[in-house]
Amino acid sequence: MGISINKELELEQPLEDIRHELVLNIVRTATVMAQKGALLFRRYDLTEAQFNVLFALKYKTSPWTQSDLGKRLVVTRASITSVLDKLEAKQLVKRNEVPGNRRIYHVSLTRKGQALIDEVEPVYRMNIHKAMESLSDGECRRMIVRLERIRAQSLAVDLEIDKAIE
Repeated sequence: MGISINKELELEQPLEDIRHELVLNIVRTATVMAQKGALLFRRYDLTEAQFNVLFALKYKTSPWTQSDLGKRLVVTRASITSVLDKLEAKQLVKRNEVPGNRRIYHVSLTRKGQALIDEVEPVYRMNIHKAMESLSDGECRRMIVRLERIRAQSLAVDLEIDKAIE
């Protein structure tokens, strides 16, 4: 059993809204996992965003442009450009010209990039499995379904900011 969010955050009064407590648990868990991931990636001179690009490129089955990567990783055009610039400087990815279109490039892993993601991925997966070892495969599947439902509902909600202010 884990530590309650009330105790972890040392709240003077326990949360009374169960949905708020759930959101805080989701956010806190994601933060902890991101921090642990950052420590792991730093050992390989990578950021989380750089790892995500290398990971995505490893498993693509067709040519992807910079724009394709940005959509899949849900980052801005400027962000993906910056990440790719840094990965290209490290010789981990390559931008390949697209015949007949000088405005776009296909992005691919270099041999060095492939070797690095092949080295990092098993360590990453091992750590994820350790973090999730208390959950069965069935529990993981059920949690995925629930989180997908929460995410879909959150995307569908129109924030009623004006009404809250009144």
